[in-house]
Amino acid sequence: MKCHAIPAVILAALPAGAPAQFVSAGPPADILAMPNQPSIAADRRDIRRSIREAQRTGDITRAEARSFRREDAAIGELGERFGQDGLSLSEEHELQVRTQALRGMVEARRVRGGRP
Repeated sequence: MKCHAIPAVILAALPAGAPAQFVSAGPPADILAMPNQPSIAADRRDIRRSIREAQRTGDITRAEARSFRREDAAIGELGERFGQDGLSLSEEHELQVRTQALRGMVEARRVRGGRP
């Protein structure tokens, strides 16, 4: 009797575990694209345009423009690194926050003009 009980228990357990192994999971919720969000690439283009214009009009110095361009390049590199395996919501948010911070710094400096 003992000989038949052990294989019966093993056979009864196998079918219960098998379906769970073959279920394909979708992507995590935080990797799904966020619609209606402005493109970070478009925001960065606008910021670069604003930097060029501010430097041309004398609102920011050459050194300030260089600093802003470095920050823009850092955001671009971070975006490329994050984008290698798809952007998660937190990564997307990080890029948006950095982009908005850069935009704020450039615009604040433009409003003040050539004054320190």
